[in-house]
Amino acid sequence: MDFGKDYSKTFRLGTASVQNVAYALSEFLDTKKNMITQTMRTKNGYTVQCKGDANAEWSKYIGLDAAITVNLIPMEGDLIVEIGTGKWMEKLGIAALGSIFFQPLLITSGIGAIRQVTLPNDIFAFIGDYLGSEPIEVSRNTVREVKDCPVCGKENSADAVFCSSCGTKFEEPQEPAVEPQPAACPVCGKELSGEETFCPLCGTRLKN
Repeated sequence: MDFGKDYSKTFRLGTASVQNVAYALSEFLDTKKNMITQTMRTKNGYTVQCKGDANAEWSKYIGLDAAITVNLIPMEGDLIVEIGTGKWMEKLGIAALGSIFFQPLLITSGIGAIRQVTLPNDIFAFIGDYLGSEPIEVSRNTVREVKDCPVCGKENSADAVFCSSCGTKFEEPQEPAVEPQPAACPVCGKELSGEETFCPLCGTRLKN
């Protein structure tokens, strides 16, 4: 297994919420893997961090400020799950930053190789079981039309009527007013095509 690359899989989110997935994963890592965990809301979704055995000294592994980091990002009805390493963040810090430093999951001499190899697969397996979904292949190379909420800044699809984060209603785009074009010049009676600004015969201005 090559740990020199990012670990990312996509699942069908279905009717589940990203929040529920995040807290269920945190409980799994806490109770089944006996790890110290924390769950945080981020700009793009949720982040779950875990480190060490709850009954072990974490400094033996990769230091007090390091953690396995799982980003849960909703995208067009799917859930993108990214696993990597990052600095163990305090919740106030994560709220202020809105995101965390994230890098590929790598084997280091200080962390148990067996745990590091199996943990990502265990996380993906748990999320797949929770959602009842196998990982899917998704192509997202097409450019999506989006618009940002003017209140909270959340990115929404271009056809959204309400912000998916704060509920703000987007203003309907106003169609430019079209000034009616006379069929003939009101001064000389010259027949018009509808595109003229001035009458081609007498020079009368037809559009403001």
